[in-house]
Amino acid sequence: MKEKTMFMIFSLFFCLFPGSAGAEEMKNEHNPHQHHHTEYAKIKNPASKTEKSIAQGRKLYEKNCVVCHGKTGKGGIGPDLTVLVRIHGSTDGEIFHVITDGVAGTAMKGFGKELSDEMRWHLVNYLSSLRK
Repeated sequence: MKEKTMFMIFSLFFCLFPGSAGAEEMKNEHNPHQHHHTEYAKIKNPASKTEKSIAQGRKLYEKNCVVCHGKTGKGGIGPDLTVLVRIHGSTDGEIFHVITDGVAGTAMKGFGKELSDEMRWHLVNYLSSLRK
């Protein structure tokens, strides 16, 4: 709980104080525009999009993602995850890549060491279920 609180404070600081050196550095490292990661777009999701997989993904989302992306996925500190077109690509493979490696220069950290491949694919399935 303490780690999540510190993460939220840290993230808010950089979001609310755009003149800070850290925010300027983050801004320069990542220009948020719609683009694709073609090498990841080709990756197929090995986890079937079943109700069970989506439920497992929801639990992982509630534990790891809700702080930044909100309870319904509509955003907050992090972007809205319910939109059809996402900044880093909308395929399952591209979403898996962002969850795994994070996004340089943003508060989005990678979960490749914390969550197994299977867990990250369940999370992809849940995020796909949030799309409008």
